Amino acid sequence: MGRTANPGLVPVELTPLNEEAVLAGQNLMAVLHTEHEATVRAVAAQLGYQLPADCTDPDLIQRDIAANMRRSVEACLEVGRGLAVLKAACEHGQFLPRLEVLGIERKVAARFMQTAAKFASRSTPVLKAIGNQSKLFEMLILDDEQLDELELTGQTGELKL
Repeated sequence: MGRTANPGLVPVELTPLNEEAVLAGQNLMAVLHTEHEATVRAVAAQLGYQLPADCTDPDLIQRDIAANMRRSVEACLEVGRGLAVLKAACEHGQFLPRLEVLGIERKVAARFMQTAAKFASRSTPVLKAIGNQSKLFEMLILDDEQLDELELTGQTGELKL
């Protein structure tokens, strides 16, 4: 059985857009952009988020988030170091009341201190690779030998820097 014939393409005559139509399209795009910016600013204001450079550019917002994630990891490590030093500075029985004043539960404080101790002697590439709290807490389960291997080779098991 043969194929049916293709009726072919019918030529269409294109008419150039006039200047008025082009301006109308540009105005519509400007209005949509302004509305989108207003929506982004409203969400930021509602959440109390300070837009980087008062700009709604997604690239700048993403960079700001990445910087905040790095700072939060550094802050977690600094809290752990501070708690460990505070514990050493306190006389027996005085550390837990200080944790209560800080609003930190004993187990959480222990976790912060454990984290700080575990990464105190690690190289900069390992610390930079952590990047965010999730990775930091995932790396906590690694034993010292696995961390040494990660530091030396950039990989341990399926985990890579």
